[in-house]
Amino acid sequence: MAQTSTGPVSILIFAKRKEDLTKEQFDEYWRGPHAEKFMSFDIVKKHCIRYEQYHDDPTTRADAESAVGLPQSGWDGVAFLTFDSAEGAKAVFSDPDFQAFAASDEPRFCAGPGISQRMMLVGKPEVIHTKGN
Repeated sequence: MAQTSTGPVSILIFAKRKEDLTKEQFDEYWRGPHAEKFMSFDIVKKHCIRYEQYHDDPTTRADAESAVGLPQSGWDGVAFLTFDSAEGAKAVFSDPDFQAFAASDEPRFCAGPGISQRMMLVGKPEVIHTKGN
């Protein structure tokens, strides 16, 4: 029996830069060569609805974390990816060519491996509030 599509699913990937890279070098590589190569895969073009990068502003983040009493997280960025379905996301991340790219490219700019360096959160949004509604 065929699986029923789950509808769009979002994945958040928290990234920490390699210690030998400046914040500027990390940002430049991540938004440039890495993003361009990521988007060049047909499987990504087929299933990825949206790809956003959030580049950390360390001063603003530290001030905000301090204001609410949180320890400093140390993340340098978050990728926010939306796929057409969980099946589509799985197709991307299990594609052998994509896996080879990730295995060779991420060590160029990301610390790792391990949960302390990169985390992934998969789910669907539950909108609690939208201003004006």
